[in-house]
Amino acid sequence: MPTSVMTRRSLLVGAAATTAAAMTACDSGSGGKASSRQTEKVTILTGVGFQGREAPIFVAREKGWFTEVGLEVQALPGKGTTDNLKNLVGGQATFATLDVSGALMEYTKPGGIKNFRLTSVLHQRNLACFIALKSSGINGPRDLAGKTLSYVPGGINHLLFATYAQLANFDPSKIKWVNAGPLQHAALLAERRVDAVSQFVPAVDSVRALAKQPITVLPFTDYLTDLHGSAVGVTADTAQNKPDLVRRFNSALLRGLKYAIDHPDEAGQIYAAQKETQGQKPEAAVSELKGLVGYIEGIADAPLGHFDMSRVARNIAILQGAGAVPAGLPPTDIVLTNLAG
Repeated sequence: MPTSVMTRRSLLVGAAATTAAAMTACDSGSGGKASSRQTEKVTILTGVGFQGREAPIFVAREKGWFTEVGLEVQALPGKGTTDNLKNLVGGQATFATLDVSGALMEYTKPGGIKNFRLTSVLHQRNLACFIALKSSGINGPRDLAGKTLSYVPGGINHLLFATYAQLANFDPSKIKWVNAGPLQHAALLAERRVDAVSQFVPAVDSVRALAKQPITVLPFTDYLTDLHGSAVGVTADTAQNKPDLVRRFNSALLRGLKYAIDHPDEAGQIYAAQKETQGQKPEAAVSELKGLVGYIEGIADAPLGHFDMSRVARNIAILQGAGAVPAGLPPTDIVLTNLAG
């Protein structure tokens, strides 16, 4: 194994161990500060609906790690980055799951939402992809031209599509879009009501199982190589006035993230047992969690959940080169490095 990969993994393992040790010290050797602190109720918006990749929230809640840091956490179904940002700054949630590139695009557009900051990164690599049936004849991005695609309004597949099409060298203007809920895409594809669906790579196995035939997967990372995936956002006011709250939340959530990717079978069971997930099958969540590993570990020279600012700068540069954001955005305007926990 290359030395650089071992170093990155060591950083990730070390960060998880440090977090666990800090939690233990808080419980047993710090005078019971966490247990004596008045519990604060907070909410977090998921990315889109409730899907297996959201399991770390429920793992941290079920294991009592949010409680240990004085928090009672309610998970709310998100509706993609654009709506999540509107609800976040509108006061409907304390925390929100946001796609980093989508957030950058919103922040820099005329009249866009600017009252937010990104505080910890969940996925170091973007998860977006399109999935088509092999029988459709779609074998590469250029074959999407003129086709019918499913999407979530305000979701990153739709927000980044013009950039993706530009780099893949096809005309995005003749696409027909079909609005779909988070759990409807696979059924639309299986029923041939669309030619391809917006999805995240870890959900590929679930789509394949429902389609019951060979599929083609077109990851955005084939062309958008250095884009981040999801991150945890808060309002700029919360970041400035309640930094301890943000750190406590992030530390517990990242503990849940580490546990979920290390113990996907257990995490999938925990996820499927929650009232919010409405009886979803644990196997689908397990598959997503196993598929997440390559998007979280061994990518950035930073501990789990911490932004590598050189990669943030490259993320911005890619979007600038494609004309998706204007030049001159300092990464530190939107990404905070001292609140990850």
